[in-house]
Amino acid sequence: MCRYDAKKGFVAGGSSLHSCMSAHGPDAPTFNKATNEVLVPTKFDKGLAFMFETKYQLNLSRFATEGSHRDRDYHKCWSNLPKTFKADEK
Repeated sequence: MCRYDAKKGFVAGGSSLHSCMSAHGPDAPTFNKATNEVLVPTKFDKGLAFMFETKYQLNLSRFATEGSHRDRDYHKCWSNLPKTFKADEK
């Protein structure tokens, strides 16, 4: 079984593209699992996926922004992340 450790449902061989100043990172279930599990060595196999980042603003094609292949709910994967930043702490 193929898996990717940073976003549930992300398939092996898949990719994501992030332009500068755009939010990205593990989804809420992955964050919660990683922050609460006992840390032991774990073999991670058959889960190769690619994340591309660039410092440039991207100008995407209509196919990229309107295609049926697009994950239109991608932003929702962070909706259940706990708030851990406390602005009043120094």
